[in-house]
Amino acid sequence: MALTSVRFFAALEVVLLHTLYELGGGHARAMPATVIDLLTRGALAVSFFFVLSGFILAYTYCDDENELKTTPSKFWRARFARIYPLYFLGFLLDGPRVLALLLGSGAIVKLGVAATAYLTLLQAWHPRVTNTWNTPGWTLSVEAFFYAVFPVFLRLTRRWQFRRLFCVALAIWALPILAQAILFQSGIADPTNASARTFWRSFPLLRLPEFVLGVAAGRLFLSKRLESHQKELRWSGSVALVLIFALALGARVLPPSVTDAPFGGPLFAVAILALASGAIPTPSWLSGPGLVLLGRASYAVYILHQPLKELFLKLAHFAGLDLPSPALLLGYLVSLQLFCIALFLWFEDPLRRLITKSRAS
Repeated sequence: MALTSVRFFAALEVVLLHTLYELGGGHARAMPATVIDLLTRGALAVSFFFVLSGFILAYTYCDDENELKTTPSKFWRARFARIYPLYFLGFLLDGPRVLALLLGSGAIVKLGVAATAYLTLLQAWHPRVTNTWNTPGWTLSVEAFFYAVFPVFLRLTRRWQFRRLFCVALAIWALPILAQAILFQSGIADPTNASARTFWRSFPLLRLPEFVLGVAAGRLFLSKRLESHQKELRWSGSVALVLIFALALGARVLPPSVTDAPFGGPLFAVAILALASGAIPTPSWLSGPGLVLLGRASYAVYILHQPLKELFLKLAHFAGLDLPSPALLLGYLVSLQLFCIALFLWFEDPLRRLITKSRAS
């Protein structure tokens, strides 16, 4: 339950990254720098989601032999039912903005390419279209790749010892970071180039190591080998959480080539293991029904917050309340959460059940 609630805070990080200054205005900029850093580390939150995705899939779909509990086709159908309805709703809600932007500039071909890439969950494979349509959707393009390879990865690694699995996971996590640092420092790649930064942030193969770390952590959790090592896990999990906060606070002093790199991957894997195993005690309120519901609605918040922000601003402008202020920001955040809870209860969850039930019958 605690991990479900944590998803709410991670999604809120991404939302605030995109809205804190735009809606909060000068009052938001006047907050202490450390507070702003802690509230707007959306890149770290995305890394957390990728690692958590691997952990949850391993926990849900791995059997005692480290193989898929169900058939690949049923697994892929379940994931489609989980992500695509809201993802498609994001496409529809962001449509007016994209149409006005691209048709107004005569970029009809780019419009068609961007729409096709988004609808087929392929936009993260090319930086020129990654951010065109409902920007947060690029992470679902990456997740779709994870889902595609998950059954194959389980089969290829089902007999691997945990030491080998984690060594490979750490190696493939470190290689892209090292390559990025070399290319940026040598001048071969330009760290200020938008397409280059989008590629290193969003290309699915480069984010796969975080997912693999999550799968490895999930398999280790299922093995129950950590039950006799709670003290060590408590210490390592606590250190991981401290280092995660350090990464968040280091955004102003570290270069973009460092802050853009997914350094949090292994730290999130350890922290998730510690939290899931109960090695790190969590306050009872973190597992309360309210926060759990917010956590379950966090996917809607994450994937729809940008187009819903545009709609909110239009309504605020119509009411004459569109000047950036703490009240405007708070109004958006509250209305966003309430709307997404309603979407979860009466659209997302029922539709997911309907799709999985109809395809299973």
